[in-house]
Amino acid sequence: MQKKHLDLAKDANDLVEQQRASTQLGRTYHEMFLKSDNDHSSIRNAKKYFKSAMKLAQSLKENPHTNKSSFLKEYIDAHNNIGMIEMDLDNLEEAKKMLTRGLEICDEEEVDADDDGRSRLHHNLGNVYMELKVWDKAQEHIKKDIRICNRIGHCQGEAKGYINLGELHYRAQKYEEANLCYHKALDLAKSMEDEDALVKEIGHNIGTVKEAMKVMDELKKEEQNLKKLTRSIVTARGTHHERKCLLQQNASLDCLIEKSSIILAWSKVAAPIHIVNF
Repeated sequence: MQKKHLDLAKDANDLVEQQRASTQLGRTYHEMFLKSDNDHSSIRNAKKYFKSAMKLAQSLKENPHTNKSSFLKEYIDAHNNIGMIEMDLDNLEEAKKMLTRGLEICDEEEVDADDDGRSRLHHNLGNVYMELKVWDKAQEHIKKDIRICNRIGHCQGEAKGYINLGELHYRAQKYEEANLCYHKALDLAKSMEDEDALVKEIGHNIGTVKEAMKVMDELKKEEQNLKKLTRSIVTARGTHHERKCLLQQNASLDCLIEKSSIILAWSKVAAPIHIVNF
């Protein structure tokens, strides 16, 4: 049906409808990719249609139709859409360039500071910088997204912003901060109707953080135990206790390695929600 819409728009030489149909096809293929297991065909099609939508939006922006939208919003959103696709393809630098350019256009065109298009760009730039492990930049953009969503009353967007901020703190092993962010997201999700799936996922995140905090506490205790054993070996050296102390030290080291690997690998093995794109 969507391809038919595009074909009819092309037959009628209607650039406005071509732009809308291309955007919708891009979103459809992107959703198909997200629901699949590495469906390369869908992601290629999503990128193709989003790029076509961007070119059409740029053309319509530069040559506005009488009594039609300026297509500035569509042009900005096109940068966000392609930025998301580049991120899904792990082209992080390309995603960063595309999303940053979207924000530059917002500034050049004096788009309102609390525009929802800006919030989406900040949201996804936060995700890109998180993947690049540039924590300060990631936090800056995620917090800007949260502030905009709060000011415009976009409750779901604000909740998803807190999910991403929780993910950021989680990856940096700041578990208390992550826990606070997830609880803020949970309160927002519970305040909305028909968000049971989101509430459930946030609950899973909170459980994961609690487990990580527990492992971190055990890790700290084992570090103290290892320090005591190291001191004991000094006094036991040359005595019949030395072998026992060495075995205890090896066991403590094995325990530390195991718990450290759990903490470091948690984001891959038992991760909170995958960072949310808009």
